[in-house]
Amino acid sequence: MSDSPRDRLRMLEGRYVSVALRDGRRLDDCHLVSVGRQDVTSVWLFADRMDLFVALEDVIDVWEVDRETHRRAA
Repeated sequence: MSDSPRDRLRMLEGRYVSVALRDGRRLDDCHLVSVGRQDVTSVWLFADRMDLFVALEDVIDVWEVDRETHRRAA
């Protein structure tokens, strides 16, 4: 299996994640809806009741969020 950024993101599809972006911003507690196929250049996230499409090249890190811990802390 390849170790490309797309492949690493694909492993988290359908889960809740936080995403670090190239410009220094962070998107926390997003649902990673889809990474798309080879010809798609954006990542589909759902956060704050909105669909977000982020350029794959702008994603520098992504990690899964423990939703249960997050809910208890809120």
